[in-house]
Amino acid sequence: MSKPCVTILNAGPGMGFYVPGVIMAKQLKEAGIPTIVHVFENFYKGDKKNIIPRMKSKFHKNFSFALMGQSMATDPSSALNEEMVTLLLDTWLKEKRHHFVVFSGFWLSILNRFLEITDHKDIKIDLCHLDADYSVSWKMYNCTSATANTVWFHSWEKQQINYYMNVDGLSPVPFKKRDNNLIIHGGGWGLGDYQAKGEALSSTEFTLSIIAYDKQDLVQENEKFHFYFLDPEWNIWDQKNNQHHFPPLFQIDSNGENKMELLDNSQFSPLYEIIRKSKAIISKPGAGTLIDSLSSATPIIILEPYGNSENKNGLLWIKYGLGMLFEDWKKTGFSSEVLEQMHLNLLNIRARTENYINSYIINHGL
Repeated sequence: MSKPCVTILNAGPGMGFYVPGVIMAKQLKEAGIPTIVHVFENFYKGDKKNIIPRMKSKFHKNFSFALMGQSMATDPSSALNEEMVTLLLDTWLKEKRHHFVVFSGFWLSILNRFLEITDHKDIKIDLCHLDADYSVSWKMYNCTSATANTVWFHSWEKQQINYYMNVDGLSPVPFKKRDNNLIIHGGGWGLGDYQAKGEALSSTEFTLSIIAYDKQDLVQENEKFHFYFLDPEWNIWDQKNNQHHFPPLFQIDSNGENKMELLDNSQFSPLYEIIRKSKAIISKPGAGTLIDSLSSATPIIILEPYGNSENKNGLLWIKYGLGMLFEDWKKTGFSSEVLEQMHLNLLNIRARTENYINSYIINHGL
């Protein structure tokens, strides 16, 4: 008997709800389970779609503007291409899709339409909240399915960490076997003052892997800085061989000529390969960063959050000793011992936390 297809519903604007969905899709396929990923922005009208790369650039250059944009976010359903949405719903009906994993609340307007027209009584829906509080997309709609399963990976309200994803399928690298390196980034869109923090760390014992999002970010000021370039031309609706994939990451040539060499791994993000070998992530506390942190047992040195849900993410990580504010770490003299203790705390939490993808397979009899 063939296994049912699992439909994974992803969205932006950053990578925090996109990359975990792609990870899940790849791991389900490895387990022999048919899986299809849909990205919400792929169903936008052309003019709306074309605005996104420009907004990404503006948000990267001005964090205050990004925060203002988030506070003014509106229902995006009017920007959808109705012909494409209708074709999608017809496909779901024809293929009798009834397993859905939703990583963004933006999808609920479309999913609710499907629930109105299908006669499937056994539709199984997981509504996956990766932030510790309601992010913007989850505030706009409610799912009309009474049987939908709400999954909180991290919950500030209940002060709980309920699930993690094992991104690479491996055990975390022991702290003492890691490179004496810190990775610094601004999430999928390069938000915040992470670059300034890199300059503040230039005189410490650590080397620094810095993610650049614009060619103007590529300033080789210190031999301890290693730059990686997240291609600004790439968008989350792009596909390779009709499959959604991880954002391409390029390494800057060591001779300083800004030559790029693609880092590629088909099973998990190339960014994660750096994270799992580093001693800390210095970043705003986005949903995807929480996934990376707990999977790899790499603590987060927390920068200014992007809105309320990320603020709750940071507070939860601080509560459990899995991360700390940059200024508080600075007061320790940028202590490696402090990072190691947070690494051990992450290992302990990870050991008693359920692997979401494994539990999904078991709970749905797949």
